[in-house]
Amino acid sequence: MERNEFIEWIIIILVIVAWWPHIFLGYDPLWYHILIYYVTPSTLVVILVIRYRRVREGFEYSEQVIKAQHKAAGRDMLGSPRDQQGGSLPWMGPPADETDEQHKPE
Repeated sequence: MERNEFIEWIIIILVIVAWWPHIFLGYDPLWYHILIYYVTPSTLVVILVIRYRRVREGFEYSEQVIKAQHKAAGRDMLGSPRDQQGGSLPWMGPPADETDEQHKPE
């Protein structure tokens, strides 16, 4: 666990603990009301956005790694070998050459 993640978890736990006096004791002065109703949700939203960006960066990195692996192995993104003639679709035959035209019966 990285330091940033550790700090995020501590903040999340503090937000949960901050709600306990209001829930269990009914404690609700104005400063506390502002803290738990406005500061804690906005803090959680900031953490959510940071984590979402971190996950997107991880997905993009993983995609780059997979593309590099397939490129090095000579495969396309689905893992099947590339066609030598330039990547025709698997259910289609290879493209016709000029030599194929010469060998056709008339």
